[in-house]
Amino acid sequence: MDFLRKTKVRRCKRPGCENTFIVAPADPKKFCSQQCAAIMSNTGRIQSTNTRIKISRALVGRKYPERVQANRRKRPPQYRICANPVCRKTFELRFWRPTGNPIKYCSRTCAIRDIGGRPTSPRAARAKAGIRGDVSPTIYFFSRWEANYARLLNHLGVKWIHQPQTFQLRTQKYTPDFYLPESDTYVEVKNYLSDYSKNRDRQFREAYPNLKLVLILKEDYLTLQKQYAPQIKEWEYSNSPTN
Repeated sequence: MDFLRKTKVRRCKRPGCENTFIVAPADPKKFCSQQCAAIMSNTGRIQSTNTRIKISRALVGRKYPERVQANRRKRPPQYRICANPVCRKTFELRFWRPTGNPIKYCSRTCAIRDIGGRPTSPRAARAKAGIRGDVSPTIYFFSRWEANYARLLNHLGVKWIHQPQTFQLRTQKYTPDFYLPESDTYVEVKNYLSDYSKNRDRQFREAYPNLKLVLILKEDYLTLQKQYAPQIKEWEYSNSPTN
């Protein structure tokens, strides 16, 4: 693959410039710098008097860009407190930001840590999310597995609450899928336990050691489906349309 690294020495095409530069053989570059290229490209481009008059009339009433930036710099600085409850850092709004810009976080990292830890949005699972009329006319489930687990609890006569509380962890937020008040147990239904979910689960157990959290993973869910799905008429499978 040495042919990919071949180079060639060229001399700048601008008269009077003796500089040389190294390029690939297929590179069409002719000048050593942008300055030399601009000098050669603008040669003979002399605007007529009529053209200059038209340009000046078109610019009448417009503010000079540098003056606009200077006026913005003169504005008194504005400060805000980061909306991430873990950070709460005071940061300054830059002068190029509009006054009414709804910036809430000091950095993208803080925004991702705070927003990314909230309950799953409907857009994250649009194909499987929705309200199941046979379960509840108001609860929005984010997956078929959540809806089926709610159907199973109803079938067994177990009281449950969907997404009852959001817990603030060390670096993120966590909202369990279900809470069973009779057994004082939180339940999380997960198809796949990613590193992010493992870290969240570990932080929850460290921060709230007295709370009971049960994970229902794929193997557990399939076992429950095999046992109870034939008894529940509205049970949804992977190819079932959402209600």
